[in-house]
Amino acid sequence: MNTLFKYEFKKIAKKRMNLVVVLVSLCLTLLLFVLPIKSYISLERDGSQVTGLAAIQLEREYAGELEGTLTEERVAKDIAAYQALFSKSENVIKDGNQLKLREDMFTRYVLPYYSYYKMIDDAFLEPQVTDNSLTVLRDLKPQEAATFYQARTDKVTSYLNMDFSDWTYSPQEKAFWNAKNSQVEAPYEYGYHAGWKSLFQCFELLIVSIIAICICVAPVFAGEYQTGADSVILSTRYGKSMLIRAKIMAAFLYGLLVFSVHLVLAAGIQLVAFGMDGWNLPLQILNVTIPYPFTMLEAALIWVGVLYSVLLGMIAVTLLLSAKMKTAFVVLVIDVLIVLLPVFLGLSGSNGILNHILMLLPYMAVQPVFPADYSSYFSYPLPGLTISIITMRVGLYVIIAVVSLPLIGRAFRRHQVQ
Repeated sequence: MNTLFKYEFKKIAKKRMNLVVVLVSLCLTLLLFVLPIKSYISLERDGSQVTGLAAIQLEREYAGELEGTLTEERVAKDIAAYQALFSKSENVIKDGNQLKLREDMFTRYVLPYYSYYKMIDDAFLEPQVTDNSLTVLRDLKPQEAATFYQARTDKVTSYLNMDFSDWTYSPQEKAFWNAKNSQVEAPYEYGYHAGWKSLFQCFELLIVSIIAICICVAPVFAGEYQTGADSVILSTRYGKSMLIRAKIMAAFLYGLLVFSVHLVLAAGIQLVAFGMDGWNLPLQILNVTIPYPFTMLEAALIWVGVLYSVLLGMIAVTLLLSAKMKTAFVVLVIDVLIVLLPVFLGLSGSNGILNHILMLLPYMAVQPVFPADYSSYFSYPLPGLTISIITMRVGLYVIIAVVSLPLIGRAFRRHQVQ
C-alpha cells in the first residue's frame, strides 16, 4: 500500500503541467497578497499622502493613540470631542442646510481616526443604512452618546425584526442570534489591528489556489481513461482496491500540502508587513454588529478551518467527477461552474432562499463573514435547531468529502473499459 501511495503521490507532484499550475498559482497568490500592502494609503495631518509600509506605520501610530477600553464614558467623551469641532465657525463650511468640516480640519482631526469614529457611528445607524459622512455622530445628543452598547443591541434587534421581501427571521433564529450576541463581552478593547483586517479582506483570494489544486487532481482517474491505462489497472490484483485508495489518499495529501504552502505564503506576507498587533482584540471593532465572541486570532483560525473544509470538499467532488467523466477537461469545466456560479447569479439584497444556497458555494464559502455588515447573521433553521453560516459551511463540505469517498471508488470500479 505504501509503495502504491508513494507512486501515485509522485505521479501527481512531478507531473509537468501540475508543476506549472502550482507555480503560477503561487505567483498569483504572492501578487494578490502583496498588492494590498503596496497600495495601502494613509494621510499625514497636513494632507500629504503616504503609501505602502510607510502608510502602515503611520496607521499604527494613529491607532496607538486610541488604544484602551471603550467604556461608554470614553465613547461619549470622544463623540463630544468630535462634535466640538463643529462649534467653531472657522472649522466649518455650509453644505446646503448643513455644516460640514473644512477639508483641512477633517484631514487633521478626523481622517487619522476615521475607522474608529465610523465604528462608533455605525452603532447608532439604522440597519442597512450607510453613512460615510458621520452625520449621525455629529447630531447625537449627549444622553444618546452615552448609550453606545445599548445602541448596538437595539440595532441588532431592529435588524432581526426586519421584514424582508423574501425572508424573515423566525423566533427560533432570533433566539439563536440573541444568545450569540449575549456572549459578546463589553466594553471592547481597541487598538491597532490593520493586519487582521487586511487578512480577512484577502482570505477569499485563496480560491485561486483551490482551483489550481482541482486542476492538478482532475486527471487522477480521468487521465487513466484518456491514456487507456484503465484497462490494465482494473485487471490487476489491486486495481479495484488498494490502488484506488492510494490515488485518493495521494490526491488529498497533495492538495493539503499545496494549499498549506499557499496559506503560509499569503498570511505570512500580510502579517509580516502589517504586524500581528491586535490578535487579542474583539471582532466587534471591525464591525459592532458581529455576533461572534471571537478575538481576531480566533476568528482567523476558524476561517482557516473553513478554507480547509472547502478544499477537502472540492477535492472530493473533483475526484468523483474524475472517476465518472471520460476526460479531465470536462471535470474542470464542471468544477469552474460550481465555483463561479454565484458570480453569474449574484446575491439579492436580502436573506432569501437563493442567497442561502449561493452562500454555500465555494466562491462565497471562502469569503469571511466577520467584517461584513450582516452576512454573519446568515443561518439555516431546522426543526428545533439553528445552524450558523460558519458551521453550515464546514459541515456541508466535510459531509461532501466523507460521502464522496466510497462513491469515488465505486465509480472507478464500475467504469466500462472501452
